[in-house]
Amino acid sequence: MADRINSTYIRQFFSIPDTPEGNEELAEIEKRLERISFENGMDICTIGAESDGMYFIDSGTAVVLNDQGDQVNLLHKGNYFGEYAALTGEKRLSTVRSLGRSVVYRLSNEDAVYFISKHPDIYGILMKRVYSQVSGKHAQLVALSGVRRGVLRHPSNAAILSGKQVVVHYGILIALFIAAIIFIPEKTTGPVFLVPLMFMPIYAILTRRTIESLLVSTALAALLAYRSGIFTGFTDAVEGAMASPGNIFTVLVMALIGAMVNLITVSGGVTAFEKTALKIEKSPRSIYFTSMGIMAATSIDDGLNMLAASYASYLPAKKHGIVREKLALLYSMLPTVLSSFLPISLWGIYVIGTLNSVSDDGAVLFCESIPFNLFSIITLISMILFAFGKLPLTRRIKKADKRYKEGGTLWPDGSEKYLSVHETEVWGRKSNVMFPILVMVISSVAFRSFASKSFVLDSAVGLVAALTFMFLLYTFRGVMPPEQFIEHMIDGIAGTVPAIIMYIITMCFSSLLNKLNLVEYFEDTIDVFGGYVFLLPAAVFICSLLLTVVLGSSWAMYAIAFPVVLSLTRSLGLSPVIFVGAIAGAGIAGEKLSMFTAESINIGIAVGINPKDAFRVRLSYSIIFSALAAGGYVLLGLML
Repeated sequence: MADRINSTYIRQFFSIPDTPEGNEELAEIEKRLERISFENGMDICTIGAESDGMYFIDSGTAVVLNDQGDQVNLLHKGNYFGEYAALTGEKRLSTVRSLGRSVVYRLSNEDAVYFISKHPDIYGILMKRVYSQVSGKHAQLVALSGVRRGVLRHPSNAAILSGKQVVVHYGILIALFIAAIIFIPEKTTGPVFLVPLMFMPIYAILTRRTIESLLVSTALAALLAYRSGIFTGFTDAVEGAMASPGNIFTVLVMALIGAMVNLITVSGGVTAFEKTALKIEKSPRSIYFTSMGIMAATSIDDGLNMLAASYASYLPAKKHGIVREKLALLYSMLPTVLSSFLPISLWGIYVIGTLNSVSDDGAVLFCESIPFNLFSIITLISMILFAFGKLPLTRRIKKADKRYKEGGTLWPDGSEKYLSVHETEVWGRKSNVMFPILVMVISSVAFRSFASKSFVLDSAVGLVAALTFMFLLYTFRGVMPPEQFIEHMIDGIAGTVPAIIMYIITMCFSSLLNKLNLVEYFEDTIDVFGGYVFLLPAAVFICSLLLTVVLGSSWAMYAIAFPVVLSLTRSLGLSPVIFVGAIAGAGIAGEKLSMFTAESINIGIAVGINPKDAFRVRLSYSIIFSALAAGGYVLLGLML
């Protein structure tokens, strides 16, 4: 054993105990490892070839190439590869070529399977890598751009319906549509909008297909609003939504920020803070606060900040014995909360876009509503208390601590295939992350404000300036050539398509509800609140929260709630900022209370815990924080 692949490495890799039996196993593995040297340009393994084992790099560097010969990864000493083919018996998925002289140790397929299967810990980690390579889950996670992928890629969509099920399911839908036309005449003066509005959550509950429920409900609303037919009405609604300058601006900004986040990620943004974290994270408290700092610094996207913080703290958290339930609480509660305070985050841009559809200046309204986003404020304060060890722990977390102290694992049973893969493939630089973010923040304010000589927030200008700066920075530093920069930028834009589709559909649905006189109806029946107007903020918060839980998406809820509620506040002569804060916080709270959101899956993979356990950990706190927020809105209502 020489440079890197020594006894200590092997013992840690296989989790071999320091016992007589463990020492015998260690000696046996060392005996079966074959040392091989490769000169510059030599292929260690070739794509499509049969597997001859898995490899551990002792010294040197190797480049990973895809079937087109493009570099997709860079491996250094201490890295390993080839586990997929070794464990599955499949052919090689990529070519690994020595870059300079390198020395590797090979463990045959039979030996790899034998020794790995003896240790559930490493077996779970490697099988997670196998699943990642087969399904692309890891690639999707690393390329997260906060686009709420779960909305369009819900697990229920994986279930294929039989021909009979398709006929029955959609036959019932067609029958309902026909019944709606027959029993709801065109000149009906009643609250027709309630039909598609109530149909949407019911359909979502029955099918767990959120995006389909939105599409079907929008089609139903189009049929009732435009008696000329579904297709004509739906098309008119889409064209109307896309004709709005505010909607065009929001779509543009979402696409640009997707490009920026993807470029940051590809440049190594996920690993940029790891070396710093290893130096300063010396205790659980320092780990928590460092994670919060990283999340705050990268909160332009709640997927990026979750990944960057969780990745940086992986090894320190493992060293200090922090159970995964505690990490799941921190990393599932805080990322979106931090993004909700930033108007130039992807989350903030979406909210501002929906506000612009009913307000002249959504950005100002968003900023003014931040102090009234009680759920986010309560959650932030609570997580600070958690970092200080002052937040009361639930029985589930206490049980997890006891499990580990009694010799158990850091993670609960059933988490094996979600165990985090900690293999630093590209070391990022903090400046490659922070400089573009700073340029975006400054430019979003400076350029328009300077031209108009008054304060103007324009995130589109800031993003264009940031992307231009990133092109110069990344190409000058050799992070990527110009061609790859453009490719990654386009990939980032493509990654926001689900979010853009979601936005367009919800805008269409909202406009169709308005055409069915939703706003006018509520304005005419506002007297129902009588002397209980002070309960309105709490009622708005609770109703918005429940709607989010049903839909599994805050973004769908925002497009429905903002137009209705802001129209109500105008009718009552109330300040809208409290209600915007209530709806914004309710969307975040609702997603914490729903296990069908993309975040539930992402946190499971990022932390290395079964998503169901992550949901159970945050459920109690989310309910308490929501109740406190609702109480706060009652108090604010008394001040209206």
